[in-house]
Amino acid sequence: MINIKSIILILTLVLISGCIVVKHNTVEDEVTMINLSPKPEIPMSDKLVRSKKGDIIAFLPQDWFFVNVEEKASADVFAVAVNPDYTLSAVFSAIRKNDITDSIVSKEGLLGLARTSLSYHENKTAGAVKQVGKYSLMQLGTMSFAKYNYSNSSGALVSQTAVFKSSINQYYEFALIPMNITGKSLPSQIEIDKIFNSIVATIQY
Repeated sequence: MINIKSIILILTLVLISGCIVVKHNTVEDEVTMINLSPKPEIPMSDKLVRSKKGDIIAFLPQDWFFVNVEEKASADVFAVAVNPDYTLSAVFSAIRKNDITDSIVSKEGLLGLARTSLSYHENKTAGAVKQVGKYSLMQLGTMSFAKYNYSNSSGALVSQTAVFKSSINQYYEFALIPMNITGKSLPSQIEIDKIFNSIVATIQY
């Protein structure tokens, strides 16, 4: 049963495989500044997420588990986990470095990295992905992130994404993606927000 669900999950995650860099047209974005508690809001497990370079770690919520995506996801994806109901997926991936990305991040910081990440999703889906709301800059203690939300289902399912830069100047993306593959109800938006914030709170770089 898990294998079948894993295949469905992989198909659901097509949006986050691969990486290209396209810069948005220059417009001033409205940006929300958010200060969050550096402590998780929900119980977390000791299941460790680690990047391939070992420069970032994070932890999964209690009762979540890793899904083996084998070779079906992009090489940039280094961890995929789901909740017991298969209604939420946590995806950790690297954002490939190149001269264009470095230049954008140098000029615009994490907001530029967030724009780059969103542009990739928009271009990969020929515009089917749409940003929901505006960008946010998140501060959790000494850790800094940029956040944006997007949907490819006319707003019915909204994914939350945080991007950040590690201590060795590598770029990463964490996305919390809602799924409707089992027919079970999604957690409430308040609960989804708590899960997203709690996973972000465990990210160390």
